[in-house]
Amino acid sequence: MPRLLRCLPVVALLVTGCDRKPEDPVFVYGLLQHLDGSPRPDVAVTLERTRQPSYEHPENVGFTPYTEARSEGAGNVTLEVLHGDALEEREYERLQYRFRLAAPLEEGHGVYTSFVFEDDVEIPPLRPWAPNLTVGRDAEGLALSFDAPPPVPPLPPSGRLLQLDTGQTPDPVTLEPWEPYPVVQLHGPGGRLWEVHDAAAPWRPNPYQLEDFAGVEAQVRAVSLGTWIFRPLASNESTVSFRVEWRGPRVPVPVGTLHPVSRGVSCTPAPVGEPCPYTDGFLRKARTTQGAVDSGVDQVVLEWDAPIRPRHAVIREVELSQGGPPKLLFQVEGSLDGGSWASLGSAPYVNYDDVEIRDPRFSTALDHTAEDSPYGDGPLDVKRPARFIEVSLTGEVPVRFVRLRVFTEGGSWTLPISALSEFSVFE
Repeated sequence: MPRLLRCLPVVALLVTGCDRKPEDPVFVYGLLQHLDGSPRPDVAVTLERTRQPSYEHPENVGFTPYTEARSEGAGNVTLEVLHGDALEEREYERLQYRFRLAAPLEEGHGVYTSFVFEDDVEIPPLRPWAPNLTVGRDAEGLALSFDAPPPVPPLPPSGRLLQLDTGQTPDPVTLEPWEPYPVVQLHGPGGRLWEVHDAAAPWRPNPYQLEDFAGVEAQVRAVSLGTWIFRPLASNESTVSFRVEWRGPRVPVPVGTLHPVSRGVSCTPAPVGEPCPYTDGFLRKARTTQGAVDSGVDQVVLEWDAPIRPRHAVIREVELSQGGPPKLLFQVEGSLDGGSWASLGSAPYVNYDDVEIRDPRFSTALDHTAEDSPYGDGPLDVKRPARFIEVSLTGEVPVRFVRLRVFTEGGSWTLPISALSEFSVFE
């Protein structure tokens, strides 16, 4: 997997020049292109803005329209922003704002960029990418085929890449943007069934992953994260940290045939007086605690009226209260009486790359962009991917209770589960 771009915060990269006043205009220069790379003229676009989360204001807020523009004959777009609307100086804090520019869909293909900047900059060209996703069957079963990912956004002639003196090499390290790779997502009626990063074509979803959800659609997306530096005339050195995301159209997937024995059973915890949200088949992510403080729970327990012999478990979109360490262990256990528990199976899980995520090139400006898509596709986090886990079980032990616990690597201590969308068990 390629290394995630890591750069210093934008505010640490500026060099003293002529100081901008809040009412001074700064300019963002973009380019709209068709799928084939030809110019996309006379297209109306909207530049949107949101506040970057901070220590004082950690919550994410949605984008709102800021200004509009129309692409010229060569596809060029010029957007004017007041300097104080990009960076707001207050008595005890600086509020940074993130902007988003999206191209209208072209045959279901979309591309947008979200970015943080402070002075005149160029942003990556908005050229869609065609993954050419197809869903078919061959001798080995269901197969999803797709093309190679898009290239890294080209560096503008007026820009340069950030260089960082790490102290570990004689020369500064040039920080190349994150290289895009295919991310395959399976979307269900209420959320994601599955997600695979850096997938190789053809990718083959297995019957457990598909379950028996109706209306499943496959989609391929890709992301690049990067930083460019510019030197506008008579102004500060300007840096733009950007996310570019490409999306392909969704393609229907045949309905799966495996019905979990867990569908509709009760669970603990569950909202008072309501069915279990983790076995209802709706794929809607639900919190495990209902209070104001998201403390999470040490275990999620499913219960049956009569004994079953579980052979496989699928856990979708698990969230942990504190994010968790680099490596995890998902443990599934069974019991007849709910008091004495025995292991049914476990699966190790790489939560994230510890070396990569702690590298000094990490950019705080890009830390909150996973949900920036304007196309209704849902989140895509390439730094800490969503957790989808399969666990093979013994299938030999009759149980009436099955519980899920998440441990640190080696099983030293449990990690609180704050949310998940579905906990499926199969005989």
